[in-house]
Amino acid sequence: MPKCLSFLGCGYPITTINMNNQEQQVYKWLVKSGSILLFKDADKIHLELDKETSESCLLTKEDAEAVISIITSLAEAIWNSPGYTKEPYQGQLFKTADELVYWDLGQTKLYVGFNVKEQAIAINYSGDAVLKVTVNYAVELIQILTHFCKQFGV
Repeated sequence: MPKCLSFLGCGYPITTINMNNQEQQVYKWLVKSGSILLFKDADKIHLELDKETSESCLLTKEDAEAVISIITSLAEAIWNSPGYTKEPYQGQLFKTADELVYWDLGQTKLYVGFNVKEQAIAINYSGDAVLKVTVNYAVELIQILTHFCKQFGV
């Protein structure tokens, strides 16, 4: 059943069965422009962006808060998994350029910024639309999304 937090943003969990016959929650969030697919993939978070026909995925404040909540839940599940090797945070992983924050994830770069004209958080990528994000990257992504949430209505 869809869970809508705003007029344009709507998401829902999908239960799937993985290769080990275990249930897995997959979240597809339909945002102001595009959609975001999130799920736990072993010790990483699968983050898939579908920009549809726009330049980037655009998130309302409510969309961003929902995505933050989902990423937090997934990162916490990974962190608390038995056998997960916790990697110490070695310092800032993101970089900044032209009012954008980005992460270089090998063949893909993930960009986050605030689109003033659309009054939305813009998430974009160059390279592969599917990213496998570690817990440390997820924590920074949560912090950056939270930071940009404060720009709504400013």
